[in-house]
Amino acid sequence: MKNIFFFFLLIFSISVFAQESKQKPIKITQKNCLAKKGYSFRLKEVNSDSRCPQGVQCIWAGEVQMVILVYKDKKIVEEMKITVSPNNNEQAINFFAKYYTKNKIKSVYVFPFPIKDKILDKSTYRLEINFE
Repeated sequence: MKNIFFFFLLIFSISVFAQESKQKPIKITQKNCLAKKGYSFRLKEVNSDSRCPQGVQCIWAGEVQMVILVYKDKKIVEEMKITVSPNNNEQAINFFAKYYTKNKIKSVYVFPFPIKDKILDKSTYRLEINFE
């Protein structure tokens, strides 16, 4: 009986240590959700969105230009205009990498995606940061 117990304990402990600690994606919106301590972000405004809408064929993928506010302990420390493109979002990754040093950033996306013949309300935009 003891051998079975130790066998299950060994299997359980191996499976617990094998789990990766993956950070969930971070969503940045225009709502004021500020952390009491540490860094937090807010999408101040979307200046332009020239991404190719779904249902349309385009020569150029387009890009989104927006202004991000950076807060530390609820105080503004930086305001930055960034450009996010489906083909190249290195500027955005490098900007957020200054503040997220524990996990490597894999990608930065802007939602919602434009749809043919539909005007998007700029207040619904959000930025999503995904980690490796």
